[in-house]
This record gives sequence, structure tokens and C-alpha cells, in this order.
Amino acid sequence: MSSEDQGPPWYVTDADGKIDYGAVPERLLRHPELQESHLRPQHAMKPGVVFGTLNSRNFQGAEYVIKVLDLTTEELPIYERLLRDIHSTANHTVPSKILYSDHPVLVMPYLNDIAPHVGTERRRPLTPLVRAFHDLAEGVEYLHSLRIAHLDLCEGNVVVASPREAAQHEGIVSERYYIIDFNSAKQFPLGPGRQHAITLPDTQNEPPNGLTIFDPYSWDVYCLGLLLKFMLQMYYGENRHHPWIARWFTTWLIGRERGCSRVCHCRPSARTARRVLAVFGWIAPIMDAFSSSN
Repeated sequence: MSSEDQGPPWYVTDADGKIDYGAVPERLLRHPELQESHLRPQHAMKPGVVFGTLNSRNFQGAEYVIKVLDLTTEELPIYERLLRDIHSTANHTVPSKILYSDHPVLVMPYLNDIAPHVGTERRRPLTPLVRAFHDLAEGVEYLHSLRIAHLDLCEGNVVVASPREAAQHEGIVSERYYIIDFNSAKQFPLGPGRQHAITLPDTQNEPPNGLTIFDPYSWDVYCLGLLLKFMLQMYYGENRHHPWIARWFTTWLIGRERGCSRVCHCRPSARTARRVLAVFGWIAPIMDAFSSSN
């Protein structure tokens, strides 16, 4: 038994009505385009919504993620817009396919979580971290240029490609950071600096000062600041000295919230943040060279 006659989540239940959170619904297994593509979902990654094609990352073949799109949100039209311009260098959407038959599902390559990635190098040069920061700021700026706000930017909604995955999947770039999960995202009539505040949806980050009304683009930048602070701590360790330039930048993005009810001026725009990071891209190698010589 399953709840697949409605929109996601498509839960599978046993004869006693208990949900099997790891099971794949029969409707998804029978999805005609998945069958034609020889893609078989085998396990739940987010029960009822997101599924993986392989059970083990040790398998040498390419792994894919299959997401049942919720048609009560704007995720489908947003992905349609983003995928039409997938070759733009500023677009940090994972190259994916939307399969429309039966019920729309998104199929994209499985890429790595960022937490293990940013903490793997023994040496801690600043340049790779600045490059990662730039990737994410560029991706947010691109969304905002289309008047799209992600609204749930966090470490769980960002992935990074390994050299192995780049070799397996067309269009994937090694060491590039990508933004995923547009289930909470929204499109707006006005762009940054003009759009008034909205009531925030449920998000993984807690709004500062208990606020529920936020400029959507400024909220994305606030969440970007929290995300980059997390990456900074993962990269250098919470108890180690962090380069002042990275500490200043994350603090600048997080800003000092004043509870703006219209257009927010508590932090920079994503465009300004990306431009500053472009300058940091020149400074970081110099700082790394100076650090290695001492």
C-alpha cells in the first residue's frame, strides 16, 4: 500500500498501516520514462520524496537522485527556467532532467555533501575556500537576477562534484559547488533592492531575533553567510584561527538585523558579495604564499 495517488510524499505502508521509510513506491518503480532510461530507484534518501538508484557508494557506476516534484510548490517551473539556461557559467544548478509522464520527477546526478569535502585537506590554504565561497555567491546572484529566491539555503542544500562524478556525468564540473532543492523557492515580480519583505516559509535556519517577515533576497544572503561560516569552521576547525578575511566576510553577510519590513539594507546583495569575492580571489593566493613561507 502507498500514498502515491496524491502528491508527495509517496509513502509505502505495510498491511498494518505502518510506513516503511526506506521503501520505494510502486508508482515510481513503474514510471515509464525511468524504465526507458534504465533507472531503478532502490532506496529512499528523503522518505516519500527523494530516492537513490544505488544502495552503495562503493559501486563503480554512476548514481542518480530521483525526486518526486511537489506540484503545489514552484519547484517545477523554477527548475524549468534554470535548466533552460544550464550552460550559463553563473548557473549553479545541477544539470538534470525532468521526466513528465505520469507525474513529474527530477533526475540528477548524485553529488557529494559539502561537509566531508571541505574538511578533507591536511593543509588549509585560503584559495580553495574563497573559490568555494565565490561559487555559492555566484549561484545565489544568478538566482536573484531571475527574481528567484531559494529561501532555504543551508549545508544540506548544497553539493560539490568530485573528479569521479565529473567524469561520469555530462555537464558536471569537478570541484564545482551546486545549489539543490528548490521546494521552498519562490519567484517574485521585483528583483533585489525593490522587492518588499514576505512571510518566510518553514526553513532549516532560524530567523534572527524571532522575525517572520524578511526581504526574500536578503534572507538568502543571510543564509549564505551562515552557510559560509559553517564551511569556514569545517575547513579550519572550530578551535583554530580563521583567516581574518574569511571571518570578516561571513560576518558581513550575516549582518546586523534591524527587522526591515520593506527592502532590507542590513547586509550586502549577492551581487556585491560575489564582486568582493572576485577581489579576494586575487588576494588569497598572495596570502597563501606568504603563509607558506613562514
